[in-house]
Amino acid sequence: MLLGYGLANLIKPLLAISTAWSQVLAIRFGDRLGKGIRGAPRDALIADSVDASGGGRAFGFHRGMDTAGAAIGPLLASATLALAGDNPRVAFWLASAPGIASVLIGWWLLKDRPVAPKDTSARQLGFSDLGRPFAVFTAISALFSLGNSSDAFLILRAQNVGMAVAVIPLAHFGFNALYALLAAPAGILSDRVGRRPLLVAGYAVFAVVYAGFALADDALVAGGLFLIYSLYYALTEGVGRAVITDLVPASLRATAMGTYATATGVALVPASLVAGALWDSVGPGAPFEYGAGLAALAAVLLLVTRSTLIRPRNAA
Repeated sequence: MLLGYGLANLIKPLLAISTAWSQVLAIRFGDRLGKGIRGAPRDALIADSVDASGGGRAFGFHRGMDTAGAAIGPLLASATLALAGDNPRVAFWLASAPGIASVLIGWWLLKDRPVAPKDTSARQLGFSDLGRPFAVFTAISALFSLGNSSDAFLILRAQNVGMAVAVIPLAHFGFNALYALLAAPAGILSDRVGRRPLLVAGYAVFAVVYAGFALADDALVAGGLFLIYSLYYALTEGVGRAVITDLVPASLRATAMGTYATATGVALVPASLVAGALWDSVGPGAPFEYGAGLAALAAVLLLVTRSTLIRPRNAA
């Protein structure tokens, strides 16, 4: 986990001295590589640090704090640019400070937690070792991801229906702020009523928002949909991670997190390619109709797999 955070925060300040788009691309690639390295072990560490009954609260709190940073960071960057005469290099240098601080805090204060002994007879790779419920959940999530194109399409659509460019950052801030506020309560609720109802509700919200963007013809409507969209994230991001910890043995949590991230991440690539093709060949509303349809299908599949899905195998 520290390697992932350290790599990203070592590379990102180099944006301040980059002079070509190829350098920026390489830096962004390194940043995403760091994210890929840290995600699974970080989530496994969170799961190891709390009781099984509080997984939703823990992941919801993490997602809320992470998103709060995503909301506040751009505001601080804007203030820095205003004070530095619109010099982005100053902002990149200053942004390295909290990144370095986070790595140092993790190094000094975080410790691995003991978990159940590993089953050395398991291959620890592949769905067969992780169990059928996990495989079903991952397959449904990957299907959903095939329609979950980049959020850049939401921004393009908002501009397409008349939202001023200057207003888009405000809408994005509102989205992040609401997500940050709702993530922890959603996680706590999942501990009390179960994960599946919140996931189904989250996919349903996604379907409604995407259908709304497909039909929207007004900037005000698009802005309202941006805010509602935060509810989808709050209901699914932390809760989905809690589901994974419910479905697999404690000794395979990181393997499961990584497998899940790979499956859904691979599905996201064609999602955006298909969305772009539909936008160009059919119209701006087509990508959202496609995404809404797959989200609705995923929600139905979560409902009909009730007997095999979201069934804890190991509460350790």
